[in-house]
Amino acid sequence: MLDIKTYRDRWEWKNQLYYENRILPLEDGGGENGTLIVTEDNSEQGILIPEVKKIIDSIS
Repeated sequence: MLDIKTYRDRWEWKNQLYYENRILPLEDGGGENGTLIVTEDNSEQGILIPEVKKIIDSIS
């Protein structure tokens, strides 16, 4: 859905809040206050469950 400008703008705002609160993405090693797991979808294709499962398996 990042191909929709209003959604992308809101995501960028929320993502900045995560960084400010030291909640960092898994690929950055996580943060002091938590780990953010990010998945992507778009208007042509929904969320990919196998991708989500792979992420979960990698951290559990």
